[in-house]
Amino acid sequence: MDLSTALILGVAGILGMNQMIFRLPGWETRRAVFWSLQGLNLVIITALLAIGIPGFQGATKVVNWVLGLLLVHHVISNNGRLAAALRDGRTESDTALDQRREQIKSALRSSQEE
Repeated sequence: MDLSTALILGVAGILGMNQMIFRLPGWETRRAVFWSLQGLNLVIITALLAIGIPGFQGATKVVNWVLGLLLVHHVISNNGRLAAALRDGRTESDTALDQRREQIKSALRSSQEE
């Protein structure tokens, strides 16, 4: 296997990891894994757009740009998914917190009435 093929398979593996991370249970709490993948995405994007894959120069340079922009899309959508998960998680914890506050208030009211 030559270097170009290995690099393309590596990029395909990174794309697969972008899909796999959201299939893990509790992925939104594993921030180290999430941000490591995002950092890896950015490093690969920079390398693809600045240097490119050897063998894809000249007329086939578009392959580098397509793969790089596909990873840009994944970075943006991954951040959107994390923001949505955190927003949904806060809503659930806020309602649980509000219920707990009401329990404490009712307990305090009942103790004041006695």
